Amino acid sequence: MTEFLEAAPISWKHRLVLSAVPKDGTPYCEGLSFPVEKPVSYWNQLYDFSSPLNVDIEACRVEGRLLVVVSLESAAVVPCSRCLEPAGIKIEGMLRYFFSLRPHEDKAETAEIAEYGEEELILLDSWEDEIDLATMIWEVLITALPASALCSEDCRGLCPQCGINLNKSSCSCKKNDTDPRFEVLRNFEKDKQRG
Repeated sequence: MTEFLEAAPISWKHRLVLSAVPKDGTPYCEGLSFPVEKPVSYWNQLYDFSSPLNVDIEACRVEGRLLVVVSLESAAVVPCSRCLEPAGIKIEGMLRYFFSLRPHEDKAETAEIAEYGEEELILLDSWEDEIDLATMIWEVLITALPASALCSEDCRGLCPQCGINLNKSSCSCKKNDTDPRFEVLRNFEKDKQRG
């Protein structure tokens, strides 16, 4: 049993029943809440969720297609990218999905979907009367996770020599403002001035 999540857990199984979406274009709205009981592993770090995942689903029929908007919000804790102390972050995300409700629509006809934006048209089989939302909720969550977070805007980070947290104490390491990778260029410049 893994100690973190890399995909939507089984407990997130929720289906959108197509017959529940009004045929007159009126939006169908539903609010859901999912626990995130294990940290989520992404961007080579763990996001530990401090609140449930609050998900809003909005679906409406548009010209033989179904537009599904999945939005979510939550809060998580992740290591600060400067000092590695826990940093609280707010997670917010939203994605749109277009499903074809026309049983005989093929890929050639989907070129016109460009008018809806860059979303890809998802073809449903004629027998499908439900859409599993777990994968979409996971996709929205993953795209909403920041690659880095700060515990505060003025975080001083760790000392590059000794590794001490500069927010908590100072160190006596000699501060070198030069980048050792450019030492060759400095020597080149000195040789040029001599010659």
